[in-house]
Amino acid sequence: MFFIPTSALSLLQPEDEDLSQVVDGSESHQSFEDILECLKNSEYSCFCKLKKDWEDTFPNRPLKDEMILRFARCSPGPPFDSQSAWKVMKKYDWRYTTLTAKGLKSQLETKIPPLQTLFPVPGLRTIKDQPVFYMKPARYFPKETSTETITDNLAYVLQTMSEDDLACTDGIGFVANMDDWHMKNFNKDYCFEFMKMLQGSVPSRVDMFLIVNPPTWFNTIWKVMKPMLSDEFQRKVRIISEKKLGKYLQKGFEAYLPDELAIGKVSTDSIVQEFVDSRIRIEEALP
Repeated sequence: MFFIPTSALSLLQPEDEDLSQVVDGSESHQSFEDILECLKNSEYSCFCKLKKDWEDTFPNRPLKDEMILRFARCSPGPPFDSQSAWKVMKKYDWRYTTLTAKGLKSQLETKIPPLQTLFPVPGLRTIKDQPVFYMKPARYFPKETSTETITDNLAYVLQTMSEDDLACTDGIGFVANMDDWHMKNFNKDYCFEFMKMLQGSVPSRVDMFLIVNPPTWFNTIWKVMKPMLSDEFQRKVRIISEKKLGKYLQKGFEAYLPDELAIGKVSTDSIVQEFVDSRIRIEEALP
């Protein structure tokens, strides 16, 4: 199943709206007040500091408490680090709050580049029981598709997955299938923006990055990528062959893996179509 989202469009509210009346659209039946009650003292202090800093710095840009809490949970490094969370909040591109499945529909499911480049995979879990999203970089051609297009896709997927509280604090996994990948699929600027996104340009926490079936010459590219990654994030990266996936994914993962990997059992087309359709239904149902 897919995560039930908070409306991205409601995260920034009109100035005259009573924010206390806005409810979260998450799957949890807890009220937001109950969620705050369950926080540890240090976590609640982090939330309160971020809320005050935001209101003092951006008094004309009201922000939902739910979104502030998400920034706190997804702070780079350990969760609820107010300093690192604040850095993300200040630099966050608020255009990402307007992204919708309907708006990205052609990119997410089209049969022309970047053909189903990046999407979450329902049922696929890391060995730590984290949800996973998937990408086939060979579908991206920098000369044909802008960097903004692919980073918008990434921002949307990361944010929808991070609407789950545990995904915020415990993290998510990323599987990059490097089959059929060539230099024509690579661009340094695109790689830099993509790596920034994975490391905290949006409120999310990527805890594992598997680079699967890379070409024999990938070490040349890794030398370019590595300086773009923090020391902490470098430790999350594993460059492996497909046969090593079982070391990082839960038992039975083949039943959920896209079929464009040799051991995958699920139609890639059906995964993408279900994701797009379900998100559109959810977003259209929101007020």
